[in-house]
Amino acid sequence: MRKWGILIAFFLCGCLLEAAADNFNKESGIMKTEEIRNLFAYVLEENEVAFQFLGYSGVIIRTTEGAVIIDPADRLRGEGLKALASAAVNLVLFTHDHYDHFNHVSAVALFKATAAPILAERSVMNHLRNDIPAQKLLAAPIDQPFQSGNIKVQAVRGTHVGPILLYHIAIGKISIFHGGDSGYVPLAGLKADIAFLPTGEPSPTASPEQAFRLALELKPKVIIAIHGSGRQSKELERLIQEKLPDAKVIVPTPYAINRVKLD
Repeated sequence: MRKWGILIAFFLCGCLLEAAADNFNKESGIMKTEEIRNLFAYVLEENEVAFQFLGYSGVIIRTTEGAVIIDPADRLRGEGLKALASAAVNLVLFTHDHYDHFNHVSAVALFKATAAPILAERSVMNHLRNDIPAQKLLAAPIDQPFQSGNIKVQAVRGTHVGPILLYHIAIGKISIFHGGDSGYVPLAGLKADIAFLPTGEPSPTASPEQAFRLALELKPKVIIAIHGSGRQSKELERLIQEKLPDAKVIVPTPYAINRVKLD
């Protein structure tokens, strides 16, 4: 009897944990959706950037001049996609095709929701060519900038396990750099107001030290630590405070909205 009692207790505990997880996922989904709506509802100033960190290197970035989504992986789904359907997304970018940056099903669903053009590293383009209209699916050129309305993108070859592209994005007068999960590469004199820099895990090439070297070249006013553990992000923050004390460092919470004013 005691054995049956233990088994029943384990079963009930499992049911309670599963129910708690379901409730958490539902509440988390509601939060994500509400934050996405807020992101596109805010009235921004000309020198202001709002962004929502999705996890890994995924981010939604918005200024008064436009909005881009970078490396969303599988972090946008369900009600979140419905919220994006009524938003003005100008461009979706993918740095490469690893699972923590790109998900085929999610990318197609995101396109159906937003109809935004996709600019991507060629391996991602090859994955999507049968599902996205050719005029909406573009391989990011290395040799010349890509222009779409008020958004200008310069792709840079990064260093990783397989091909990866890093992006220097100008949205109107605001310049933004996104480092995927690459290690350091020379940036040919590129500067950025805001830099999303990868600090490590689960990337084998990114690290706080590599991100710091990118920051030294970019000289950004604001640095957002992405794609790494809390310890790695704090280490980047320490390096920046020691060597680039005028730069602000943000370690974002997933799905929360951050608003940054530039001088």
